[in-house]
Amino acid sequence: MAGTAVTVRRGTLAEAPAAWADYEIWVVAVEGEVRGWAAVRSLGAGESELLQVEVAAGYRRRGLARALLTAALQGTVFLEVRESNAPAIALYEDLGFVVTARRRDYYHAPREDALVMARRKV
Repeated sequence: MAGTAVTVRRGTLAEAPAAWADYEIWVVAVEGEVRGWAAVRSLGAGESELLQVEVAAGYRRRGLARALLTAALQGTVFLEVRESNAPAIALYEDLGFVVTARRRDYYHAPREDALVMARRKV
């Protein structure tokens, strides 16, 4: 997004759905307007889990998720992703994540396996 002001920062509870209020929220803004967010849960000892990441439909495939995750994810990080979500898997692999396990029937509507991915702190 050349020439566009993109910022990533810790978010407030008002900037993400209420269901994620108990977690660390990060937001990515374009020209001052929040266009994406991530919820991260600390697991202690330098480990965390990425619980949810969303970028507004009109802003996807512009590097916002990469900027958001690069800032928000520190240390060893774990996540689950639908095995059919090839764009997300490609992004995670590009950020250093590897598949470590599979969770059968993890997702519903539609029912689908999850790939467990991890990026270990080096």
